Amino acid sequence: MANDELGVAVLAYGGGGEFAAVVDSLLAEGVAPTSILVVHNQARPGEPAPAAHAGCVVVQTERNLGYAGGMNVGVARLLERGVDQILLLTHDASLRPGALDALRAALAAQPRFGILAPALVLTGTDVPFSFGGLTSAGGATTHLKDPPAETVDGIFGCDWVDGGTMLVRREVFERVGSFDERFWGYYEEADLCLRARRAGLEVGVLLAAQADQAPGASKRVGAWAYLMTRNGIEYGQRAAGMRGLIGITARSLLVAALSLVRAALRALHLRPGSPAEPWALAVGTARGAIDRFRGRWGPPPPSLPGMGDLGNA
Repeated sequence: MANDELGVAVLAYGGGGEFAAVVDSLLAEGVAPTSILVVHNQARPGEPAPAAHAGCVVVQTERNLGYAGGMNVGVARLLERGVDQILLLTHDASLRPGALDALRAALAAQPRFGILAPALVLTGTDVPFSFGGLTSAGGATTHLKDPPAETVDGIFGCDWVDGGTMLVRREVFERVGSFDERFWGYYEEADLCLRARRAGLEVGVLLAAQADQAPGASKRVGAWAYLMTRNGIEYGQRAAGMRGLIGITARSLLVAALSLVRAALRALHLRPGSPAEPWALAVGTARGAIDRFRGRWGPPPPSLPGMGDLGNA
């Protein structure tokens, strides 16, 4: 399959060149350097753009645009080139040998699918992380952790796939637009998949393809809780209407309350461990729910506890 039909957007964060391993893995699979576009989200103001790796193009953003904004920069550039398939990767995910060819062939052979992804395993292991995502009748999302029993042509049709590794047909963006940048991070890929499915294009996981994924929630627990809550409530409403709005909100408030109790017990030395993590979860979850109804979008507030490595947003 010709390389000029493929464009790759690799979303990088920070100036440490963490994306180099991802680019190397793509080159090893025969992807031309000119097909690879690295979008660099600055971790701090004035952070220099990393050097172009192996001849690929590096696009420097003026600040940390999050996943949605950063990927949209890459998608727009690649659509301008006229490519038919766009591979989206974050710098903490990488395709295993043979996965890209298998994904591209499956997408070309199955026109009903607009988005395909590999099965995900935790980086450096064979422990499953996701065989695709499901959305309940109440708008709640979950990763499928066990191999699905039924597939068609090796593809498991699901509701959404993880944004760290996804191959998207050009037609998806032409029909439904790009990622919703109000989400900033988390749930934007589920939202894109929801819009694609409603536009008549299916979403699936090709079990014969695998990729490594290193989840980053533990690095930024407060920001993660905030974005998952705010965006989860919004996605729940989009997917399930009022039932989703009420159900996800109620569940979020319960999580905030339980996290607050855990923090208090730890602070009083009635339970082992530091109160910092449950406190960050409680504050992030509560603030996320409040801000969903206030209509505050974009990056998490910088004053949240547990922001971790997030900055310059």
